[in-house]
Amino acid sequence: MRRKYNYIGAVLCGVVALALPSCTDTWNDHYDNPESTAATQSLWELISENSNLSNFAEIAEKVHYYRDQTHPQADYTYKDMLDGTQLLTVWAPENDALTASEWQRWNDLTDSNPYTVQQQFLANSISLWRQVATAGGVDTLTMLNGKKQVFDKGNFTMAGYPLIEKNVAASNGTLHTVGTPVPFNYNIYEFLKDDANASDNNIMTFHDLIVDSDTTYFSEDNSIEGAPDANGNPTYVDSVYFTTNTMFTATKQFPSNSNTDQYLTYDESFGANIESEDSTFIMLLPTDNAWEQAYQMLEPYYNYASIYVDNEKANSGTSGVYREVSDVDSLKEKCINMDILSPLCFNLNLQPDGAGNIGRWQIEDFMQNYSRAQYLVNTFGDTLRTDDTWAKESVFAGTPILMSNGYGIVADTWNIPSKVYCPDLTIEVGTASFFNFSNKSGTATPYSFSNSVAEAWVDTVGRVSYDNFYGFSPDSPTGNPTIDFKLIGTDGENAESEVMSGKYDIYVVMVPAFYVTSTDTIEGDTIKNKIRATISYCNGAANGRDASVQTDQIDYNGEKVDTLLLFEDFEFPYSYKNMRQCYPTLSLTTRTSSTDRKEGYSNTIYVDRIILKRKD
Repeated sequence: MRRKYNYIGAVLCGVVALALPSCTDTWNDHYDNPESTAATQSLWELISENSNLSNFAEIAEKVHYYRDQTHPQADYTYKDMLDGTQLLTVWAPENDALTASEWQRWNDLTDSNPYTVQQQFLANSISLWRQVATAGGVDTLTMLNGKKQVFDKGNFTMAGYPLIEKNVAASNGTLHTVGTPVPFNYNIYEFLKDDANASDNNIMTFHDLIVDSDTTYFSEDNSIEGAPDANGNPTYVDSVYFTTNTMFTATKQFPSNSNTDQYLTYDESFGANIESEDSTFIMLLPTDNAWEQAYQMLEPYYNYASIYVDNEKANSGTSGVYREVSDVDSLKEKCINMDILSPLCFNLNLQPDGAGNIGRWQIEDFMQNYSRAQYLVNTFGDTLRTDDTWAKESVFAGTPILMSNGYGIVADTWNIPSKVYCPDLTIEVGTASFFNFSNKSGTATPYSFSNSVAEAWVDTVGRVSYDNFYGFSPDSPTGNPTIDFKLIGTDGENAESEVMSGKYDIYVVMVPAFYVTSTDTIEGDTIKNKIRATISYCNGAANGRDASVQTDQIDYNGEKVDTLLLFEDFEFPYSYKNMRQCYPTLSLTTRTSSTDRKEGYSNTIYVDRIILKRKD
């Protein structure tokens, strides 16, 4: 009696669950055809008895089903699948469809790389349910490997190639034969992971990072438990594994979901599932030459110290808290590679057209006309706009390769603008979490400026950004408050950007007091300030203490929204890029004496922004 298999319902859950019938199919398309009621032979019996399909049958008999690249089902081959009870449709290539050497290649791969045979050949030739070529209708089918293929039932073609023999009914499905194998097209993830592709296109650095980011885990919930072993431990008669990739999930993540405080930095990625067959991406694939050029260009900005102050703990009152870097060179390499990699992926559905409308592009139209896009945005969240120093079209310079889920562009240059990897920083003081009183005294007051009664003068003296700012006042009339600002970007496209090693010009944007005190006139309301600025930063001291540098006293005349230069060509010796809880600070202290106050100076200051402009 022939053994019947029903593995496919559970065993193929990771792939076949995607292969649902098209909503345009009828019930009879899946479960019946004109000859199906009389069919007694399984698909395997039909294939194995057809001399024109002997090569296909030989390969199907050898290859076991793989849940992922490393876990075959020991007692379940594609012969067993085709001899089972799950309804399937097979587009089997006849022997003449390939040359003898091409068939021999697939046969050799059944020993050396059977997973590739599954993904690129067998599972690419099979779909769920009965798919019958009838008088009309075109369906986009999902094959067992997740690939989409167009089945033109009226013209009797599969993926554009004619059927030779069609609608051969089996007890468990339908068999068609073809003179050309159903073409396999890599998705971007598969292309990157393939050793031959990576070697041929000289993208081995990127390939290695993707492969190293794969994580395979055992799923107890989806596995079938057997009898316990002699020690009472569970065993499994059907073990289910899933493989995921850390690059596909959040753009920033920790190696573990618990005790994140132990991690000095996070893992950074482009955060897009480039394995998905239901999405459309444009992915830059830097060659090894491009990667090395980018690495050398970025390296000066990633000079790390061996110890940093943990500012978050210090701000909460914990003293002497430091974060040590056990391997400075490894941290540098990791962070540079992360920041080369993170801007590389673009989801087509996120790209605006010339009017700024999102979701209007077709992939071929975009590839021909992306210069018309108002801007580009990658899946990491960077917005790329043409300016005087950089044209957005340059980012896609390279050789495009069509994939099943978009385009990969093999690029011999890494054309990401410096404003992405080493941007200016703006700290909006309206974001209250980015300042604190170092002496724990004083009052911080938010102001939301309405210019409805001040239009007569606001354009003359300047507007504050986002119409909000903060005022800082002492607790006593004679006090001089000190305010510490975290130097972490908070504004717009450069939000959460960190200070990097190298030179900056550092500014404060001050707001006149009459923005608070005046209603319709500024006459007589000008109040001046005297301030001093202090930068605290890591200088690599063995004890982890920050160094500090002060300015001389700076006068602010209080007559307009004014940008004051605090430090010119200030060089941070060490980078804070991708560091957690560690950042330099800028302190502002009022410097008014009793004599100053008699001369119109105030020890209350109003601050709009802190700006760090990159010099190199």
